[in-house]
Amino acid sequence: MAHRADQVVDAIVTAIDTAVKPKGVHVFAHRRLTLLADQDELPVISVDFGEDNPAQELTGAYFDSLLSCQITAVAVAREEADLKTELLDLRRRIHVALMADRTLGLSFVVNTHYGGTEAPQIDASVDPIVGELVSVWNVYYRMNIADPGD
Repeated sequence: MAHRADQVVDAIVTAIDTAVKPKGVHVFAHRRLTLLADQDELPVISVDFGEDNPAQELTGAYFDSLLSCQITAVAVAREEADLKTELLDLRRRIHVALMADRTLGLSFVVNTHYGGTEAPQIDASVDPIVGELVSVWNVYYRMNIADPGD
């Protein structure tokens, strides 16, 4: 079975995809560095994992862990104001999707919470302009000492 961190990423992708599908937004796992390769993919969201730190002392047969997930929204618009509005709308949809079920539908997830958002990055050297907004979500989960996929 896949590592529990990978299962968390997949569950986040599924939750967000359901929330943004009506808007025509693509959602992928682990595509942050290659999102701009194909302009036809925009707008798009990538879910990537970051640090995974112990959340508490060892309890029984499980480690409690806090997984940091970076969720990158990329959008395109002609005007900066429209681009920022679109990025904030994607951020809102991500927030609503993840807070709808704080366990992400996974029995080993204890909680999911917001961890902040970076300042938007905008590339105005292209037409239309492209913007990126990265928000961080922390997922508190448990993994088996003997097998992090079990």
